[in-house]
Amino acid sequence: MKITEALNTIYKQSKSSGLQPELMKELKKEINVVAKFTNSSTQEAFVFAIVCSMNLFGENVESHDLIRFFDVTPFELMDYLKSLNKLSERSIIIKRKNRRRFEDALRKYHYVVNPKILDAIISEEPFPAEIESKITDVIEVLEKMHEACQECIAETIDTNDLHGEMEELIEGNKHFPLITTVKNLDLEPIDRIIYFFIIWKSVNGSMNIDMDEPLNSFFKRSSNRVQYMQGIFNGSNKLIKQNLVDYTSGRFFNDIDLSLSDSSLNLLKEHGVILHRRKNNNGTISPDSIAAKTLVYEAEESKQIDELRAMMATECYHDLMQRLKAKALPQNLNILLFGAPGTGKTETVYQLAKASGREIMKVEISQSKSMWFGESEKLIKKIFRDYAELDKQNELTPILLFNEADAILSSRKTNNASAVSQTENAIQNILLEELENFKGIFIATTNLAENLDRAFDRRFLFKIKFNRPSVASRAAIWQDKMASISPDDALNLSKDFELSGGQIDNVIRKAEIQMLLKNTTCTLEELKQFCAQEIILQKGFNSIGFGKG
Repeated sequence: MKITEALNTIYKQSKSSGLQPELMKELKKEINVVAKFTNSSTQEAFVFAIVCSMNLFGENVESHDLIRFFDVTPFELMDYLKSLNKLSERSIIIKRKNRRRFEDALRKYHYVVNPKILDAIISEEPFPAEIESKITDVIEVLEKMHEACQECIAETIDTNDLHGEMEELIEGNKHFPLITTVKNLDLEPIDRIIYFFIIWKSVNGSMNIDMDEPLNSFFKRSSNRVQYMQGIFNGSNKLIKQNLVDYTSGRFFNDIDLSLSDSSLNLLKEHGVILHRRKNNNGTISPDSIAAKTLVYEAEESKQIDELRAMMATECYHDLMQRLKAKALPQNLNILLFGAPGTGKTETVYQLAKASGREIMKVEISQSKSMWFGESEKLIKKIFRDYAELDKQNELTPILLFNEADAILSSRKTNNASAVSQTENAIQNILLEELENFKGIFIATTNLAENLDRAFDRRFLFKIKFNRPSVASRAAIWQDKMASISPDDALNLSKDFELSGGQIDNVIRKAEIQMLLKNTTCTLEELKQFCAQEIILQKGFNSIGFGKG
């Protein structure tokens, strides 16, 4: 007798049979065929035949479906459910948790015949020699764990199911050293769930993992979630105490990011899972990409810039930070460069970075202010997290540059309830908090230091004012930027036009463009015309173009 014939007969005669004792006698021949095929007991073969037939009809079989099929009570089905579980242990039947929420215990699982066995039956082939799909890599285990977590987040399984599935995955994969190592750590079950969740996210390239949604999903009760977060904040949480994860908290209570600690990265490396911290090159400027320039300063400015340059030299900076640490003082250089536009503030930062070999993480504040309330605050937090990560990746401490930071350094609004004002105040509060505990080199440039909020005043160790250049300084800039100009002409232009270094750059660029287009040298009169245009633009008139040839 073919296996398909046996299955067909068992299915047809069993329907609405009430599982009467004589049924097994009537189907003895067919059941023996199935039992021989599956190498199982007669009762296991019988229940296999029913589930297999229903699967072939396209049905996923729940206990409730079997009760209706046989027309029996749940109690009369109990022994057959035990047989299903035995078949499941051998991977002949696959027992899966339903992803639908049922209070009915009989609908908690559904059963399907192993696809390899179904294929063999349909193809009239022998029982397959290998039916169990073995996990061969620990990464597959981590992925299955993450899938369970995602289903809990999507509310297709509850927290009890999540805990159950995670324990099954851990117990079933203890032959992987990483799984055993984490299992043997002194962690609570919820700690392991969160730890494996963070590991998988990190394996897939995430550096800081936003835990708001997962934490809301992994706890049944809000009070338990709050208590867990309190443990992270106060350091009593086991993941924190054992230095397995680092955390960054945001402005709001439930705003928390977790990341793997260096200890965890080493643990993973020991078990063959190597994670490389990825550099975030957005806004990052290499010192090698900065063109060397000669900047002209007034005497007092030059003295202060020279001091900064000396402090940023590698050995001096290291010794300075060690001394500050020994005296329990903030280990940072927070610097404010302020003054009129075009006086060389940003270029000074570039040249300091080039001289000291340090990268710059440049943040254009005007581009960082989000129109949506709440997003700007998170962005500021992220900037400092990214800087801390960049610092870990670099041998030399990088520079965090807040360019044109007028908007967030100016005095806070006290009697303005607008959403914009509230957002700006919130950003300033976060920036103040970050600077209080900042480690590294922070430089902000601003044109409006007279509006500097007093709270920021003490956060900056060095405050350097960039004055508009004197006549002598302007003449030096002219001669440095334009080799063809004579000392007398440079001096005359400096006396006639009170331009900043940036404005002189604009004039020289216009001169270079005109010389290229007309293939002639630029005369002194033409230079004066370009200077006059810069003065007009400075006063608010829109006048552009080239002088006459």
